[in-house]
Amino acid sequence: MKKINSNLLIKILLLQIFIVLITFTNAHAYIGLGPLLPMLGTIIAYIFIGIISIFGIIVYPLRIVIKKIKNKKKQNEDVHNKNLKDD
Repeated sequence: MKKINSNLLIKILLLQIFIVLITFTNAHAYIGLGPLLPMLGTIIAYIFIGIISIFGIIVYPLRIVIKKIKNKKKQNEDVHNKNLKDD
């Protein structure tokens, strides 16, 4: 068997790729809504997740602060009521 020059094979391959890229034509193909609908669903899901995460980052610390304030008020009322009972 003859030994094939690898440089020649690479040149032929590059020439074929070049010819294919130069001589392409439009396919005039209709893709349809098949790929579009899952993509829209994914975009809507990411937007929804983003809104919920931002809402959670803002609301959760406020909820903790409000709960602490309510607990302090309740403790102050309990102490005040206890003082009134002692008098």
